[in-house]
Amino acid sequence: MQIDVHSHILSLGLDPEFTLEYGREGSLCIFRSMGLLPSHRVPTDDEWEASGQSGRGWPLIGPEECIRDHPGFDKIVLLSVSPQFLEGRVLLGTVDPEGSLGVEGPPHPDKCNDYIAACVRTAPDVFIGFASVNPAYQGPRAAVAELERAVLDLGLSGLKLYPMYQHWSPNDRELAFPIFSKAQELGIPVSVHQAGSTRIDAKLELGRPALLDDVGREFRDLRLTIAHVGLPWVEEALFLLTKHPNFYTELSYFIATRTRRDLFLFLHRCEPFFVPLEKIFFGTDYPGYLYEPAGLRDKLLSVNDEAGPLGLPPIPQHKLDGIMGDNFARVIGLPDP
Repeated sequence: MQIDVHSHILSLGLDPEFTLEYGREGSLCIFRSMGLLPSHRVPTDDEWEASGQSGRGWPLIGPEECIRDHPGFDKIVLLSVSPQFLEGRVLLGTVDPEGSLGVEGPPHPDKCNDYIAACVRTAPDVFIGFASVNPAYQGPRAAVAELERAVLDLGLSGLKLYPMYQHWSPNDRELAFPIFSKAQELGIPVSVHQAGSTRIDAKLELGRPALLDDVGREFRDLRLTIAHVGLPWVEEALFLLTKHPNFYTELSYFIATRTRRDLFLFLHRCEPFFVPLEKIFFGTDYPGYLYEPAGLRDKLLSVNDEAGPLGLPPIPQHKLDGIMGDNFARVIGLPDP
């Protein structure tokens, strides 16, 4: 089975100019590294236009486009983005600005989970929907109520959290623990962005994977995935997988920043680090810039081409197949194909 456990869909705001600008800031690092933009300052509008990347903001992706861009995948996990005010100014979150999905009322990020549920209904055999809530938006009580509604009424299958973007800590017992408690009660898996971000407004100190240690100690039955292998705190994230039986991680963004050889060496050292490869899932962070889901899949499935030149044994194919989708299917309880 092939599953992308980390995909985004629709838009991040009602204003298309805002979503383009949001994507621009997040992607500057990529184009700087390619030599297309100045490395020492924010590019001017003319420089951004001349780079050829000016249209590559956060695009409006619908269900059809998402499936089209995932050829050969059996399942795609769609992650909701819960509402937040960016730098106190603009409200962002998953939204269907054109109202194409038939969700009642005017488009608004408050309906982020309704939009994800509507996307799932377009292809329930392919899409798996994860809700999102933000306890710093309207308080933890409202967040818990929304999570319960998203799972019990909308039928969403998991939860995605964004602490560093929304400026709250996952080990905050008043803000965060009620959410983890409700997720454990509902029996749903949780994915947390405990990793870095190139967004200037994101608080890096809140991205440390170690902040999840209290969550693992308190909620022993909670299935929790550390997104992006905790990059740049990769070993810290792996150690949490070593320590907590129900902790997992996924490769999105991380896999795009590594050569195939580096990816092979990373996977080769996980088990000596006491991290079974069964704890790792494949993800893409689609529609992230320059990262084609099929290309990232091919990078993972061809890593053993690096074994001979490095004089190391290949990674067993069944373990690569596990990362590609079987591991996640087992954890989330999908039936065998």
